[in-house]
Amino acid sequence: MSPRGVLALCILLALLGWLALGSFTYYNPPDSVNRWLALGILWPTLWATLLPPAYIIHLRCKQGTDILFRAARQSALLALFLAVAIGLSFLRALNWANALLMFVLIVLTEALLSARETGA
Repeated sequence: MSPRGVLALCILLALLGWLALGSFTYYNPPDSVNRWLALGILWPTLWATLLPPAYIIHLRCKQGTDILFRAARQSALLALFLAVAIGLSFLRALNWANALLMFVLIVLTEALLSARETGA
């Protein structure tokens, strides 16, 4: 599938994900199970939402080949960071130290995967 097709599919999935998340949270009370189900809907929705802007940024910067894979990986990591942060806020366990630690882990993961990809 071409990058243009993947981006169009991501835009469609993002719209469907936000509609599903909105209707789910509107029609279901915010008890503990529904919060975790909403969080499960949120991660792929965020991933599909963040992929097109990440692809456009990488395309503008002209950062080598296989731009779509790199943009997908970075948007998945950022979506994971946001979803875990929201999950921790559900548990009232999110603070600046946890957020900073998660952010550093995400940045180190991306740096190591990028170094492995380039062979450095």
